[in-house]
Amino acid sequence: MSNLEDYEMYTGDLAGDAGFTRARVYAPFDPAFDGRGSPSLLLIALSYGNQQEEPWSIPEYAALIAPFARRNYYREAVKRLQELAKQLRARFGGIRSDFRIFCNSRIPERPLAIAAGLGSLGRNGLLITDEAGSLCIIAAMTLPYALKGDAPVDKALTNDFPRCAACDPKRPPCMAACPTGALRGDGTLDRLRCIQWYASGNEETVPPDVARVWGQRLYGCTLCQDACIHNQRPIQGVSSKLGVLPAYLDARELLSMSDEAIKACFKGTALGLSWLGPKTIRRNASLALRRTGFC
Repeated sequence: MSNLEDYEMYTGDLAGDAGFTRARVYAPFDPAFDGRGSPSLLLIALSYGNQQEEPWSIPEYAALIAPFARRNYYREAVKRLQELAKQLRARFGGIRSDFRIFCNSRIPERPLAIAAGLGSLGRNGLLITDEAGSLCIIAAMTLPYALKGDAPVDKALTNDFPRCAACDPKRPPCMAACPTGALRGDGTLDRLRCIQWYASGNEETVPPDVARVWGQRLYGCTLCQDACIHNQRPIQGVSSKLGVLPAYLDARELLSMSDEAIKACFKGTALGLSWLGPKTIRRNASLALRRTGFC
């Protein structure tokens, strides 16, 4: 590999089908770069889009699954990066352990993606890209190649929200759409007010005022994204056959299922992640049924 431009040209298109997968290299900025700097990271944004088919009607006992969780886009991103790693080892060298993949992980994926230039921070606290709005997931992979590149990560979130310039800074659409007031409008989030925070298995109990606006959700709250002006146009997502789930399940059936049955039902899907588990699935299903008086 001769330089960053050649490398990004090789890794820049991972889509392989309809949809959007964009890749950029984040190289720790080093003004005195001498070729022996820190290893770099490849960041990708994989679109799930807004073209999923929605049901014409929703039964009373339905527990809804948000579009981003109806396929295992996290596994899809990892799968694509694993294939790319094989190609990179063959072309540029390195061993398997040099290419460590992160997706839905504890590393600061969003600041890294912004620092790499995939998009910018929105007032909703999400990465907003030109091609897919905020309807994408982020993944990263370490590279054993030291490259001179982008600004430091700690500078990635200090911007003036360039993609939110058309919105009212005091009351942007995303902030107005949140029924619990979780969004502060400055790119930060009050997690203890966020429906998705609880839907993901965090905290033992859901506050009563959050539970009252839970709706029919089993997993995924997308109200702030639904309101974002960048997500209003048709956005194609990558096609994936991994972890297919329907738009909704019967919440009553979920409450009657054993732990083993719930684990089997969601194995390999976005709802089969270790930190969710049967207890969270049942709690979410119960909240989805509150409006019916079933429980």
